[in-house]
Amino acid sequence: MKIAFKHIIAGFAGLLLLNACKKDLGNYSYTSVPVPVIDTTGIGGARFVERYGTLDINPTINYKNEGALKYQWTMHQFVAGSSGPTIPSRVLSTSRHLSALITETVGEYRLELLVTDTANALKANILFTVTVSAGLEYGVMVLHGTADSSDIDFIVTANAIPVAGINPRRLRGLYKASTGTKFPGAPRFVSQERRSFSTQNWITLGSDKHLSRVSGSDFTLLRADKQYFRRADAVIAPEALGFLANSYTALINDGKLHIYNTTYEVDGLFGGPIDGDYKLAPYVAYQSASSVLAAVYDQKYGRFLRPSGMGGFMVDFTVAPANTNAPFNHRQIGKDMLFMDRGFSGNTHSFFKDRTGNGYWLYISNFNKTDDGTLAIAAYDMTNLPEIASAKYFQTSELGYIDFYATDRKVYAYNYQGSNTATLALDNIPSGETITCMRLFKPRPNYNLTTSDGAVLYIATWNGTQGKVYEYMVNGNSGQITTPAAQVFEGFDKVADISAKGRGSGTY
Repeated sequence: MKIAFKHIIAGFAGLLLLNACKKDLGNYSYTSVPVPVIDTTGIGGARFVERYGTLDINPTINYKNEGALKYQWTMHQFVAGSSGPTIPSRVLSTSRHLSALITETVGEYRLELLVTDTANALKANILFTVTVSAGLEYGVMVLHGTADSSDIDFIVTANAIPVAGINPRRLRGLYKASTGTKFPGAPRFVSQERRSFSTQNWITLGSDKHLSRVSGSDFTLLRADKQYFRRADAVIAPEALGFLANSYTALINDGKLHIYNTTYEVDGLFGGPIDGDYKLAPYVAYQSASSVLAAVYDQKYGRFLRPSGMGGFMVDFTVAPANTNAPFNHRQIGKDMLFMDRGFSGNTHSFFKDRTGNGYWLYISNFNKTDDGTLAIAAYDMTNLPEIASAKYFQTSELGYIDFYATDRKVYAYNYQGSNTATLALDNIPSGETITCMRLFKPRPNYNLTTSDGAVLYIATWNGTQGKVYEYMVNGNSGQITTPAAQVFEGFDKVADISAKGRGSGTY
């Protein structure tokens, strides 16, 4: 009975407590506090954006006191399964209207918009699925900068990239977007290494004191400076890099030649310089036969050279056979090289200036075959061409017997095979601007780009405060340049180099 009585007393006390609470409810008034509502009409669904592209979302927020709201857009890596993310989340913006550069690596993400009422701390959020793709398959790389740093802008135009599904655009400052800082040093060159049906897909940037290799698919930094070399005592003074037709990569560094041949990035390292007494001009013959490895020009002794092997030494080219009427001797040029690149019929065009006197020359060589002493094709005297003494930039057409040279403000088309004369092809550079770079669009490989290969000419100018890039259509057979420019791009620092970027075929 004592136990039962205790239970009765406890139950009675509970009823009294509940009754007190019910009466207390009538002593207060309650108000529903609104929560910010994110209107997803027209902005919902998955988003696809290219790396270094801009993600733009402008949502409507339904809330009476919108002035009290704060916003935060955060990108989270999406990870399937139980494993955690490997990339830290990143706040993209604290504005309602998101317009942010996407630097995340290729992959899938979740974009979160968090809206907070600062008056009562109530929150609302929404998630978007975002897929970041590469988007750098085809385009034009523009290296521009100052005396101590530079960066790359990536331009895609319909004239240069007539590929279905590839949209014109301009991506600015790719190196800084990828690494967090600009490329150090005075800019010199940007060059692509891409071999179809392989994973070899890299871009190299060179300045007076630094080298950097980035991925050709998304510009992720792969290695820099001494990471390029197998020897710790390597000097870093890059002047030119070329990925040659024979699949060798040749670097001219501090006047010396370094080479490798591989499709694997981790093995893409240079050994020591090829031995010899020489000082190279900053050019490599793209069309070099496998037996030649890399045809280069020794500025010190005025001669063409080639390496005897991957780990060998520099050697002279073979003497011409007896009774051969060679137009010139590769072993005894005795001039200063101004430029060298592949021209018509796959031959190499080399421009020279006499070391004494005012002579200018074009020498044509066939480095596509075994060095048998018969590689010299032709020599052309350019001395009497208009304004040749003021020429600073040269380009070689692969579509006909035409080359180009430019002064500070004019471009001439040089017909070397026929009349050996040059005609004024372009004379409309705006007042106050001077040319700093001239490049024909010559993608290597040119898969999907055969119609634009050699048909577009890029000219960069500088007015003292801003760099510009002009895109012209050009006839590579006649030398005619269509004016006015098809497009003009502004807002660069001083442009040092322009290079085509091709996708190639197969594995990417």
